[in-house]
Amino acid sequence: MEKTVKIGGRDITIRALTWREKKQLKDEGYNISNMDPYADNDKLVERVIGLSAGIADLSFLEDLPVYEVYGLFRKIVKTSAVGEDEAKNSGGPQL
Repeated sequence: MEKTVKIGGRDITIRALTWREKKQLKDEGYNISNMDPYADNDKLVERVIGLSAGIADLSFLEDLPVYEVYGLFRKIVKTSAVGEDEAKNSGGPQL
């Protein structure tokens, strides 16, 4: 399921990651299920947003506050792990 969100005054459409995309990220050395909070995760965050939104040029993120970019990333990851329908029914994270 896709959802349009506004970030930095721009509307983008995001979706949960596919299993293949999650495996691809792992093959690239990223583990979205067990991130090190002290590591530099900016490349992972950009990669996940790019995959979810289908956007190659993410330069518009550079001028946004960190909390907005990481907030969008967290929405994508949580929905990818739980699924939007399950999240809605459980009161858990949603897009």
